[in-house]
Amino acid sequence: MKRSKYIAVIVSLLMMACNNTSQVITNNITFRDKLSEYGLFKTALVPAEGVTTIEIASTLFTDYAEKQRLLKIPAGKKVILQGDRLPIFPDGTIIAKTFYYTKDSSRQIIETRLLLLQHNKWNAATYRWNEEQQDASLLIEGATVPVTVGKNRTIAYRIPAQTDCASCHRAGNDLCPIGPKAANLNIIVDREGVRQNQLSYLMNKGILAPADVHAISVMPDYNDRSVSITARARAYLEINCAHCHSSTGMAANTSLQLGYFTPYNQTGIEFNKQNMIIRMSTMGEFHMPKIGTTIVHKEGLQLVKQYIKSLQSN
Repeated sequence: MKRSKYIAVIVSLLMMACNNTSQVITNNITFRDKLSEYGLFKTALVPAEGVTTIEIASTLFTDYAEKQRLLKIPAGKKVILQGDRLPIFPDGTIIAKTFYYTKDSSRQIIETRLLLLQHNKWNAATYRWNEEQQDASLLIEGATVPVTVGKNRTIAYRIPAQTDCASCHRAGNDLCPIGPKAANLNIIVDREGVRQNQLSYLMNKGILAPADVHAISVMPDYNDRSVSITARARAYLEINCAHCHSSTGMAANTSLQLGYFTPYNQTGIEFNKQNMIIRMSTMGEFHMPKIGTTIVHKEGLQLVKQYIKSLQSN
């Protein structure tokens, strides 16, 4: 069998394996038509009173878009840590992530994605910003937006449809956030002119219930070259792949479990090295991640290649 046909067979089998047949996840609320109705912004990308900016160590790649993450919790409520995992958020919490591009002195805000916890169930929606960059409208079917990046390079940025959210945010038969796990929030940030630990800052602001920050692990930034190649690559796979390649994700029935804290001998990486590279290198229906990108993340691909090469030399 020729190599191209061999690769096609591998990819086809993986494609079938990655289609988890769990039930369709639907929202239990009706989202409002305009993003402004949630009171998240004073003006574009400027958080309103009572809305907090959060950052994470390792971030999901989305066609080189910049991202702003916001957290809004009901007054008088607190987020509770539960080890390195996703914290317990109070009912009524909104997590917002806004995607935008900056070129020279101009900025193009594309979309804001909302996760809203209501009656102990997470609900998801996407909002497309208007040309005036003053507000965003609810999208159901998704949209394609032309964006110029770099030197005269245009990409067809894809805003996901509402039903696409479960492709990444599935945890069994429910939705859940991906990025704001405690270990990924446990970083040093600039707040009010001071470099400080983000978890400690959130506690001091009364957003996070008191806890021992030193008991929380630290997720590395996969762009930080002072960190080992193993830690960087595992962090990259955690944020870009593990939401599906986990025991409750869309790819739960595959042999890959890519969580950062999963012991190496339980990840399946050893037996899927070639397949991982194929899926990251190939665009179209066989590409991984399945949605959220329209171009190959060259730096991420190179990082994973270096990691796999290091495994082969050990």
